[in-house]
Amino acid sequence: MDKEKEKIVSYAHDLFVDNGFYKTTIDEIAKDLQMSKKTIYKHFSSKDELVEAVCDMRMKFGHEMISEIIDSKEDDAVTKFIKIVNVVQGKLVNCSERWLKDLQYHAPHCLKKFHKFRDEHIMNVMSKILEQGKREKLIVNSHTQIIIQAYIGAITAVASPEFVINNKFSLKDVHRITSEIFFNGFLTPLGKEKYANTKKLFEKVLAS
Repeated sequence: MDKEKEKIVSYAHDLFVDNGFYKTTIDEIAKDLQMSKKTIYKHFSSKDELVEAVCDMRMKFGHEMISEIIDSKEDDAVTKFIKIVNVVQGKLVNCSERWLKDLQYHAPHCLKKFHKFRDEHIMNVMSKILEQGKREKLIVNSHTQIIIQAYIGAITAVASPEFVINNKFSLKDVHRITSEIFFNGFLTPLGKEKYANTKKLFEKVLAS
């Protein structure tokens, strides 16, 4: 992606995630970026195409951050899980209700792509964390696929725009609470101790 196009997508991302995209016009974006509409249309034939580019960038960003954590050779499975929850909560699902509503009603195909991306990532990431945790005696030796499918089912139910909006939750809190409940359920006593200590450490760092 060239620098001009990247600048447009990056700005539109921050704007859309905070304020939604349905009522935002290309004129407003061009004015804010101090460029012509013609320049934006050189890269994107419509606002819908720009919305898709924003969604793709968001998924690419998430993949890169999570992959860096999961591929680390230094961290144990519990530490990796806590880092991923912090990244997801702070960067990937920290968005406005307006953004969720606009995806739900005006770009359902993008929302479907997000859900597919989320489920595939959960399958890959949780499989690696669970298997590593078993080797480290931090996670119980149970059926990995059952745990993963149950986790995906829980996240799908509570992270839907309808549930989040109707119950006045934030998407990041829904992900954090659901993930923590599930993860604690398959930790060994050693894993629970490791989880409690590591979480406290991360909370101190974030608070400082």
